[in-house]
Amino acid sequence: MALIYLLAGCVCLLSCTSEREYPSAMRQAVSCMDDRPDSALVLLETLSDSIAHAPQEIQMYYRLLTIKAKDKLYIPHTTDSVILSIVGYYREKGDKERLFESYYYLGGTYRDLNDISRALKAYHQAVEVGEGTEQTLLRGMTYGQMGILFAYQELYDESRQMMRKALQCYGELGDSVKYANTLATLARTYNGKNENDSALYYYKESYRIARKYRKDKLAAGIAGELGCFYYNEGQVELAKQVLLDVLPARRKSGNVLLCLGCIYKDEGQVDSARYYWGDVLKYGNLHKRCYANYYLAELEKAQGNEDLSLAYDDQHRLLQDSINTITQTDVVEKLHLLYNFQHEEQKNYRLALENERYLARIYLLVFIFIVSVTLVVIVIQHIHVKNQRVIEQEKRLRLIQEEQYKKSLAYIHDNELKLQEVEKQLLEAGKQSDTLRQELLLSQRKVLEASKHQSVTLLSNSELLEDAFRQSDIYAFFHQAEHGDLKVEDENWDALCAAINVAYPRFTDRLYELCPKLSQRELHICYLIKLSLNCMSMTRILICTPSSITQTRKRLYKKMTGKDGTGDDLDKLILDL
Repeated sequence: MALIYLLAGCVCLLSCTSEREYPSAMRQAVSCMDDRPDSALVLLETLSDSIAHAPQEIQMYYRLLTIKAKDKLYIPHTTDSVILSIVGYYREKGDKERLFESYYYLGGTYRDLNDISRALKAYHQAVEVGEGTEQTLLRGMTYGQMGILFAYQELYDESRQMMRKALQCYGELGDSVKYANTLATLARTYNGKNENDSALYYYKESYRIARKYRKDKLAAGIAGELGCFYYNEGQVELAKQVLLDVLPARRKSGNVLLCLGCIYKDEGQVDSARYYWGDVLKYGNLHKRCYANYYLAELEKAQGNEDLSLAYDDQHRLLQDSINTITQTDVVEKLHLLYNFQHEEQKNYRLALENERYLARIYLLVFIFIVSVTLVVIVIQHIHVKNQRVIEQEKRLRLIQEEQYKKSLAYIHDNELKLQEVEKQLLEAGKQSDTLRQELLLSQRKVLEASKHQSVTLLSNSELLEDAFRQSDIYAFFHQAEHGDLKVEDENWDALCAAINVAYPRFTDRLYELCPKLSQRELHICYLIKLSLNCMSMTRILICTPSSITQTRKRLYKKMTGKDGTGDDLDKLILDL
């Protein structure tokens, strides 16, 4: 059995280590991917022949790294078949971090294939997967790519939403380069909607951050855009100064060259204008070359070079036709994208609303459960306290009754019977000459006789006290008051209380022991019961109805004993105290 466990452990260990023991070249490629993606690609290409024999996990990660290196080197993706297989693999494995990265590069692949709709869908899926990971940088890059795609389609409001999310991610990481780049993209969205004050603010903020962290190449690119912005705003001298500062940059900007040509043409420097517009034809994109051909055609026409002007005009028309074709396609694509985005936003809003409602129901159920449990606990506690109080009352009543029993004739009679029984047993022990038993019985007889003597004494004293009470003035006063002849005052009640407590020691204290919350009216009823007054007599003294006296007596009996009873039950209880 132990051997089986050992073999199973070895298999698990080998399977775990084989997944993560990548070839040395792959590990080196990962370490230099961000700073030197060209070196990473070279290292990965050294494994192109041997990787086919590696486990599937290593093959898939190798392919993902290769796509990543090419993306960082701006090598366009030409097919989606490889990245789709990678996405499917990591989705099946449940590896959220690699799946997040795979979706990101799937979006990049569709971006290079000009399938903007599918690119945005892939980026949306990447964001959904990445919400549960700590890959803040990749999340910011995903939002940034979505913002750029929306900006290219002139969907500036949607672009700004994505860019602000990207800024939040880069701000958390302190990535100044990506933060400055994202600010520049935000500036372009405001410039595209002619919100020039906001555009200028974001251009300047982006340029300031790039210069602060000495990112000269980035600062030069932003300055070129800023110069063109100044020119369009009519600030020609400021635009010329900024554009000439960034002109020596290694990578020529068609926008910068086009603006400089326009500036020199306005200043009458035809050769300089011709020179810069000519460079636009070399370095500019389709739109910039179209503008340059148009400007050159107008310039040569003004200079009297008709043949050259016609050649530039023909080229301008060809480029314009291409732009119009692309624009018509872009308009349809833009509407489709806007619909998809709005549909996705509505879907997300509905899901968020459903989640809020679900959470609200959960919180309500939890609240109801807690309240119910609390109420049950309170009720159980109340019942427990009530039962405990009844038990304690019964115990106090039993003790009082036992004490009263020891002073009663019944106790004396029972004691006498016990003495007679002991005497019989003594005679039997004498006949049997059982000395030890005789001694025990003599001791028992002595105790019984002492108890009998004490009880007789107590009973005699009680009878004397009770006789004295019945012959007292206060006793006579209340019996006269029962006929309504006298009015009972507070001092009369105080005198009655003192007289009763003398005749029946601790009578009032025992009442409060049985019922701590005894009211004054209930106390007076107990005194009147002790005077052996009937219900009608009580009504005349207390000035109330017979039903009131009856109900009070029933209620008071339950308070004292914890049991239901009648007024007569209370009378018996009080008379026995």
